[in-house]
Amino acid sequence: MSLVQFSLQLTRWCLGGLAFVCATSAQAASPWVPAGDLSARHHIEALQSQGCLDGVTLSWPISWAALMKSYRLARHSLPEAEAKRCENQHAAFLEKALQQAQQNTRGVSIELGGANQEPLYTSFDTQVEDEFTSQVTLYGMGDRWAGQLAVGYVDGERDNQYVRLDDTYLAGIIGNWQLGVGAVDRWWGPGWQSSLALSNNARPVPGLWLSRQMPLAPESPWLSWIGPWDLQLIAGQLEHDRAIPDARLLGARFVFKPLDSLQIGLSRLAQWGGEGRPQGLDALWNAVIGRDNGETSGLEEGQDPSNQIGGVDFRLSLNPGDVPLGIYGQFMGEDEAGGLPSKLSSLAGVDVVTGWGKGSQRFFVEATDTVAGSWFSDRRHNVMYEHSTYQSGFRYHGRNMASTWEGDAQAVTLGIQQFFRHDVSVALSLSQATLNEEGGIRAVVTEDGDAILQAVEEQDITLAELRIGHSLFGGRLNWLLSATDEPVVTYEERERFTAGLQWTRHVNW
Repeated sequence: MSLVQFSLQLTRWCLGGLAFVCATSAQAASPWVPAGDLSARHHIEALQSQGCLDGVTLSWPISWAALMKSYRLARHSLPEAEAKRCENQHAAFLEKALQQAQQNTRGVSIELGGANQEPLYTSFDTQVEDEFTSQVTLYGMGDRWAGQLAVGYVDGERDNQYVRLDDTYLAGIIGNWQLGVGAVDRWWGPGWQSSLALSNNARPVPGLWLSRQMPLAPESPWLSWIGPWDLQLIAGQLEHDRAIPDARLLGARFVFKPLDSLQIGLSRLAQWGGEGRPQGLDALWNAVIGRDNGETSGLEEGQDPSNQIGGVDFRLSLNPGDVPLGIYGQFMGEDEAGGLPSKLSSLAGVDVVTGWGKGSQRFFVEATDTVAGSWFSDRRHNVMYEHSTYQSGFRYHGRNMASTWEGDAQAVTLGIQQFFRHDVSVALSLSQATLNEEGGIRAVVTEDGDAILQAVEEQDITLAELRIGHSLFGGRLNWLLSATDEPVVTYEERERFTAGLQWTRHVNW
């Protein structure tokens, strides 16, 4: 679809969408901050750097209740003069958002969006998914449960599943644990542009999860050094049309905060089971303990139970001169050696928050290298996110479940984000990237499978993106404008310019 065609289509969608604007709206009733809520994350991370939040912020979504508990614990532990400093615009945002989540316990939301082509790159932000998207969601929340039914229709050229239940879930609290089922976007890691573990680059994988509700520090004097901690376990079902049909996704993530300024996350993800693969308890146990390196692990040919990646990430949150500063990194291994991840891909960055004018700003620089070995050992191409048995790779419906840059890529991004007082956000980024270094393609696409969004050969690009979010017609409109200096060639040659928008309105009762 050309930009002109998209503009005409967009006008029709917007006029049609006005018919839905018929009641008083408010924010959605959600028990957590979703992966992709850029404004919320900005303010939360600023509070963390200022010492005003005694929690963990390396795994999204994050419970609103946990965030407010972490904020109040931090304030009560500070001297009065320092606690007063925490009464700022970031805390005001958190208080208002939690109040809205508590008051708006049921309702419906309507979403409409479109773009001239499926956006290739994502970041920790909200954006349209494809050429035409629509979704109607019914949601509700009680004291110890929350759920929503989301039915969407998406029309594009690549992903052939048009009717979707993405964002549908049902979750309940048992003690201090949250048990849920559904398809929820996740972001595991400290990056703003990308993640090496799970991200919102691909559609959310449906499945089960178990996580802590309140990531409080252990009371035992023997374990109190861990500080606030969080544990997440997931078990998801991947699509049928892939090299190993109906493979499962297993994942575990442990995040802890041993110092007031330091968070550490440990992640492990595995593709396991599926049609024609070992799926018994023995195979599951071998996958859990990491015994999956073929003959070197004492397994017979064809009995390798899983494809795994694992690694560590961190964020150091400082506040020199009352300027919130973050230093972060993430390292994921495609293999293991001596019981530890090896053949590491790498991500590192630094961000700083300022308070110029009546809003606040965040500046960040982030570097990513998804070649296995990258910064620490010999570089190995066609390894990261690939596997000899699970030949569709670490992808879901053709999109990488982790890095937006895909495997064998190098990228450096400079980002500037502006957050105004009236819920208006503007994000600019400029990236220099090398895609698919050395140009190999290892992944297999089945006859009815979705094409993979990866450059088919090595390509150097410059990418500029502009994202704007603001209120409109009682809802929220998110704009995306991006441009590359030359067309990126994936399964087809893409247009250099991508323009899209997404409008969402929530009606609570």
